Amino acid sequence: MKSRLQLASASAALFAAVSAVQAEVKINDTVSLDGYATISGVVSEGTVESNGEFFNSGRVYDSAVIGATATYSDLTARVSLIGLVGNGGASPDADRFDAYLLDAYATYKVGNLAFTGGQYLGWLGYESFHSVNNAFISYGLATYQSPYATGAKAEYTGEGFSAGISARDTTIESFFVPVANSPFEGDGEFSDDLGYEAYFLFTGIEKLSWFVGVGTEDIDVFETITTYDTWVSYSLTDALSVAAEYAVLEEINNGSWLLQTTYKVSEPLSVSARLTGSDGDNGAGDAVGYGLASTYTVTENFALKGEVTKTDVSVGGDSFSYALQGIFKF
Repeated sequence: MKSRLQLASASAALFAAVSAVQAEVKINDTVSLDGYATISGVVSEGTVESNGEFFNSGRVYDSAVIGATATYSDLTARVSLIGLVGNGGASPDADRFDAYLLDAYATYKVGNLAFTGGQYLGWLGYESFHSVNNAFISYGLATYQSPYATGAKAEYTGEGFSAGISARDTTIESFFVPVANSPFEGDGEFSDDLGYEAYFLFTGIEKLSWFVGVGTEDIDVFETITTYDTWVSYSLTDALSVAAEYAVLEEINNGSWLLQTTYKVSEPLSVSARLTGSDGDNGAGDAVGYGLASTYTVTENFALKGEVTKTDVSVGGDSFSYALQGIFKF
């Protein structure tokens, strides 16, 4: 059994730098800026060799994102960058700082249709890529693949629903064959291994959202791999909401899931509970995770988030973690 206490000191400097930038932000009718920075203290216990990937001081815990969006008539363009300390936990140099391009796209709207080209994030997943928007600091065990990659997409928004299709240089392959230059971009190949994605989102019932999405790609390792994801969220009251998700990533799991509820105790305080699991494939073990989290909004721009999570796995050791995170957003 091992314990780890991780607090990236360089993140404090990064946090302060982004805070200073926020004070100088000017927004007009055309250009807007947004972003966030996080700094976390994390204690995790478990067999690091077998489940260290569940909890580390990577992007989820210590990072900063800044983005700019420009809108002119029916045309919108966006660029955003993410900064990581210690290369997101992948580098032994805790003071190393790396910046990566996230968004770099333009969208043109024609009536209910929107056409986008460039580098953008896929649609799949109930939990946001930007974990500051989630109830928990860490992610559940629902497993799918829908990364940042480069290509084109079309979306249609109607009354009570939206749908879209996308073709990019990768959808799934980066999960099996990591891109050398960046964990946040595709492989740059548009010849014979394009990744495709499609979704449908139903919002026709008040307080209910139901998402269904699928992605597929012909890759060299396993030929054609498909990933599926569906989730539903519902607000029972103004204070209480529930959500459920089911996802499959072929060759990785036979099914994974998430159940979550969030209760707004007061205007600044919310608490959440999560139960999540995965049925492993190709020798990967089954796993079940349990968690409690709470967020306290100090000001419009700053919040504190804490969580306690436990993951039981059938292959390797179990893990236990608790974390406290400071979040600055603008």
